[in-house]
Amino acid sequence: MGSSGSRMDRTPGPLTLPSFPSLMEKVPSGTVRWAFRIGYLGDGLFGVARQPGKPTVEGLLLDGLKERGLLPADGRIRFASRTDRGVHALGNVIALDCSRPGGRALAGVLNSLDPRIFCLGFAPVPLDFDPVRARSRRYRYLLPSAGLRMIELKRVLKLFEGRHDFTSFSRKDHPPRDTVREVSRIDVSIVGAFAQIDVEAPSFLWGQVRKIVGAAIQASSGKLTRETLLLALAGQKHLSVPLAPPEGLTLMDVSYAFSFDTGVPGLAVKSAALSREGVELARRATLLGWFSDRVREATPNASVDTGCSRSQERPST
Repeated sequence: MGSSGSRMDRTPGPLTLPSFPSLMEKVPSGTVRWAFRIGYLGDGLFGVARQPGKPTVEGLLLDGLKERGLLPADGRIRFASRTDRGVHALGNVIALDCSRPGGRALAGVLNSLDPRIFCLGFAPVPLDFDPVRARSRRYRYLLPSAGLRMIELKRVLKLFEGRHDFTSFSRKDHPPRDTVREVSRIDVSIVGAFAQIDVEAPSFLWGQVRKIVGAAIQASSGKLTRETLLLALAGQKHLSVPLAPPEGLTLMDVSYAFSFDTGVPGLAVKSAALSREGVELARRATLLGWFSDRVREATPNASVDTGCSRSQERPST
């Protein structure tokens, strides 16, 4: 899970990566399925699912791998979660079949395809492995804390833990899915100028996390009552709640019974690029802070916008 703008539009072209012939030569013939932990910056991407003429995670990976002869024309990539436009990931998982190269070398190739996409780990898996069948998933939402009633926000979010009917707190899916889901835990902490909201569950409905955050904002500000929320979670009342913006959402982890190997090639170059981008963002944040101070001086009673609106271009989990 939107935003059509992109800070990353200014990012240079795809990074280059040295080849790994010694690793490739050691791989025996035959098809092997590999799982890869990937991350991506959602700015400028139209989500995961491939869309003609638009940059998506799936499209960039498929095109890059096929151009290098590492996937056949009808090759596919399986995803643990198909996040939507504007949503980021640090722990999504993909699986693909190939006969060469080995997992480490292929992870390095993945890191060379686009500066917004990162491969952070790899593991050999059985040929029937499907990343959708995960033990749990954890999303994190960063919500500007200015103007929020934090104590009440934490209390409201705790109502969503456990097994409930999330019809009012998700988007309609096609085909329809069972809206009764179990939320394992929701943790809230303050990190700088943000409320950090971690939501963990075995699986999620479309737009579920953003709807939970949107409803919690309304309830903590008094626009929704605790009783109304409880009725909706029991499936006895339908609510229309706003989607929190996608830019605040990150898929942090998808967990399985196995662990991922690290030591992935190509990350040093990406780390340096991230550091440069971080410096520029810090510079701009300081500049915006100066402007914000002057604006507050001129309008001391101006209200604070939490960034949660009722209408978005495109929803996401």
